[in-house]
Amino acid sequence: MSSQLIGMESFREYSSFATDDFIHTDLSKTHVENQLPKVNINVPVLPSTKFPRNEAALAFIPIKDGEKITIWKQFLFTWRTQGIYQALELLSQTDLKKCSANQMTYGMVTLWKTVKAVQHVFMPLSNMSSVIDTVAMFSHTKDWSTSPVRYLAWHPHCNKLAVATRDDTVLVYTGSTSTPVVVRHSSQKNISSMSWRPLCSAQLAVGCASGVALWTVDPASLGTRPSASCLTHLPHPTSVNSVAWDPQGKFLASGSAQDSSLYIWNVENREATLLQKIRGGGYTFLTWSPTGDRFLACTPGNVFKIWETRTWLAEIWDVMNGYVQAAAWSPCGTKAIFADSVQPTLYCVSKSSSTKAATVVADFTETQSSEATGLSRLVQNLAWDPRGERLAVTFRSSDYVALFRTRYSPTLSLFPCGVLKGEPDEVASTIQFKPDFENGALLTVAWSSGRIQHVPFSFLPQHLET
Repeated sequence: MSSQLIGMESFREYSSFATDDFIHTDLSKTHVENQLPKVNINVPVLPSTKFPRNEAALAFIPIKDGEKITIWKQFLFTWRTQGIYQALELLSQTDLKKCSANQMTYGMVTLWKTVKAVQHVFMPLSNMSSVIDTVAMFSHTKDWSTSPVRYLAWHPHCNKLAVATRDDTVLVYTGSTSTPVVVRHSSQKNISSMSWRPLCSAQLAVGCASGVALWTVDPASLGTRPSASCLTHLPHPTSVNSVAWDPQGKFLASGSAQDSSLYIWNVENREATLLQKIRGGGYTFLTWSPTGDRFLACTPGNVFKIWETRTWLAEIWDVMNGYVQAAAWSPCGTKAIFADSVQPTLYCVSKSSSTKAATVVADFTETQSSEATGLSRLVQNLAWDPRGERLAVTFRSSDYVALFRTRYSPTLSLFPCGVLKGEPDEVASTIQFKPDFENGALLTVAWSSGRIQHVPFSFLPQHLET
């Protein structure tokens, strides 16, 4: 395979890093596979997400024979089931001239539209039509709204994998078992993110439409469904887009693309500290550095922030256009790589940089040879293994996963080592490295078919095709 496959002239020297360098003689592929969960999501049984749930619910308003569903019945039903915010939104989208609306109603709707217009100046995403649209727009999962698997979360210390599916169920697999613990609740809708609590084997934070669902999953339970008593709800005023634990498991951060407040939770007493901001208009992705002293927060705008967590003083970084689509920390916590939503480029920001400018570390601009492979263009997601030796990248317009070998000290360097392909018609939906894999790096890939594949880098064939 030649470097033109990636379309980056600066990567011509990668061929010196052969896949033979990754092979361990004291380990077999079968042995690795036997220690990992076997997961294959049954796509036909998952419900379709073609229509939003709230629209479907209106079809079940109780009425008497011959009675019409008036706007006021819809308003009261929406208020009772979804809250006053959605009820007023329903009125604002209705032609009240065709309804028996009085002057007070007109005034209330006019005031609501004025508030929304002012809100849109500071929160551009607040007028999006639904939670599904917002989550799908900023999700790292490709085709989030239709993907059978919406998120993967490996436990940082245990051989435990959480899989969020399209029907808002979380399946928790332990060891090599094929029978998961089923984690589900009526308030757990539109799952956007998940994170296991470090230094704790049982707690899983799930970001969803109603806030954060904090589950305590008994590590000894197999094939059971935790009761509601195992759930702690951390409320948000809007749908949560990202959750992240600090490395010590003391604090949980949560943020929403539609809310300008960043929540830092002390989960022991269910209290949150709010980090307010206006510029950027919300939070789309949060990640703590492995050392815990820095915290990166991406926004829907063309800025992102890096906090120093001892003093909570922040550096504001700008991207030229668009917003930060994906980001990842180096193991030392002094470097972060990121990709924006409009440039086919990977950048790096460093704590020691004196210029306060990001450097380009990879360019995925199409070349004549890369057009045939489709491996280029905009980045969808990044995954960097905890040792800082392997990097996996998915793209918005490619079905594959690009794989790199990396060096992060003293400077960051990337060396392409291949492309991971799925079965025919499969698209790579979401990816994550297993944090505690002892024999190199283990990449877990969820494909659009519902198949979940574990790829130990020690055993990637020469062309990295499955």
